[in-house]
Amino acid sequence: MSVTPDMLRPHEHSAGGAMPPEETPLAALLSVMPAHDGADEQVDWDAMRRAWGVGFPSDYTAFMATYGAGGIDDAFGVFTPEATTQAPDGPGFGSMAGETAIMRHIWATEGGPDGVSASPDSVIAWGSSCGADITGWVAVAEDPDKWQVIVWERHGWPHWKIYDCGMVEFLRRLFAEGFDACPLSDASLWGEPAPHFVHWREEQRRWESGIDPYTGEPNPYFGMEFD
Repeated sequence: MSVTPDMLRPHEHSAGGAMPPEETPLAALLSVMPAHDGADEQVDWDAMRRAWGVGFPSDYTAFMATYGAGGIDDAFGVFTPEATTQAPDGPGFGSMAGETAIMRHIWATEGGPDGVSASPDSVIAWGSSCGADITGWVAVAEDPDKWQVIVWERHGWPHWKIYDCGMVEFLRRLFAEGFDACPLSDASLWGEPAPHFVHWREEQRRWESGIDPYTGEPNPYFGMEFD
């Protein structure tokens, strides 16, 4: 199925954060957010395709090979690809399968974005913010590189917004204030000139060492027990 104008209504964005035409989205993102603390996720994309029934966008696969999954300034998380659509037990926060299930449930029970004649099963989540927003794709085009980014903004109105770009370009525009308004409930990364990405394994290692993964400072709560 291909995307038609009446199926998807892209959210308007400004040209202020335009990417130079000679740069790929990943190269443009790397110039803003280095991958020093990233790691190749070494994803079995054939297994992913079998599990989800679709391929995945090339910018996302390139992101996984360069950065991997992890956090950005402790304000946004990009999910580890999972070769399962089965949501985990419990809330399912912070996983592709779990957040996809949440996104689809919201769409099915509260309604989806205006002007989109797709089913809830068409969305796949790839990230979430510290403001409890969920970012994903509307996976209706046969070519995954034509999937548009969809955001369920918890504290925004309307909650659903669609952006005519891929996930890598979405992040770059977020940092460059390249939309009419911040697409997330939390504006920590809006216009951030030097976002810091940390792979989830390195993030975990630093926390376990008593170090804040993003500032490098000692974690004042390390070793403390809470009731």
